Amino acid sequence: MKRYHDTMDQLRFTPEQKEDMVDRLMAAEAAAPRRVLPLRRLAAVGVAAALVLSLGAAGATGALGDVGAAFSAIFGSSAQAEVIDRIGYPVGASDTDNGITITADAIVGDTYSYAVVYTIQREDGKALVGDDILARAANPETEALPLSFQFHDTTPRGYKGGSHASSWFYDADPADNAIQFVELRTQSAPIEPGEVTVQLRDLELYNEDYTARTTLAKGSWTLKFHLDFENSSRVLPCGQTFRLDGAEAVLNTVTLSPLSIQVDYTVCGEGDPSLDWIEPLSLSLTYTDGTTLDLSHAGGTSAYGEDAVNCQKSIIFDQILALDEVAFVTVGNVVISVTQ
Repeated sequence: MKRYHDTMDQLRFTPEQKEDMVDRLMAAEAAAPRRVLPLRRLAAVGVAAALVLSLGAAGATGALGDVGAAFSAIFGSSAQAEVIDRIGYPVGASDTDNGITITADAIVGDTYSYAVVYTIQREDGKALVGDDILARAANPETEALPLSFQFHDTTPRGYKGGSHASSWFYDADPADNAIQFVELRTQSAPIEPGEVTVQLRDLELYNEDYTARTTLAKGSWTLKFHLDFENSSRVLPCGQTFRLDGAEAVLNTVTLSPLSIQVDYTVCGEGDPSLDWIEPLSLSLTYTDGTTLDLSHAGGTSAYGEDAVNCQKSIIFDQILALDEVAFVTVGNVVISVTQ
């Protein structure tokens, strides 16, 4: 709990709002996983709130087969091969404790976002979870394994800002003894070079109605690795003004990549921290074939000043996009061409 309070103190919120957000974070952590595979957008076990995160970069270009295979359950087996090869690479960092090894398999990322897949398995070759637990993931209301870490932290290196995230467990290959854990995170400031330290502790199992958790496997795992994402993002022309729930807003930047989109905007004269300026903003992509992808459900972060609120609304897509297939982005009533 102290880590959540310390994190909230980095941003501009009233004490009452900080307490409310902490309560919602803790409740979300204890809530049941929802539908995530294959329709992750409708169902990530998300923690959409302001958290401190730091990511670093320095790295390598990896083999497509490793990256594509690692993310096939997340973005589909038909993910843009050339694109995912450019924005992702294998990691291979691992740690073993109490007979269980956790390995960061592969990562993809862009200016603001990343997704990383981990594999968890016992060293003795036995299955980590039984068929009864795997069967619970077949429930159409979940489709995620009923698991959680008792503690999970991505340690910052010099970064202070906001982020929102989603994560869940799944079984990529029922024929082996391993399970997978995926984390998707978007931050409000660009990812900077530096080492990432990921700390995980105690794998826990939810009961049938997701009201309590018991320890499935004790352990403490620390993984360190670097990030190096090619700049695949496209910054679209902005500066337009629009109305958002009766208030004037300015569109600062829209950053689009094959992995995600981030919209930065300022709501003027509305520094009341009790108001939500993320959810009301409509957001969508229109493809060159005329079809539309509604992204209004995207999460985000807000920083409240005396005379304005700076907001970032962002989301990692369900599939890797080819940007030449996107015609324009619509933010509120502002239409921005991607093909300029």
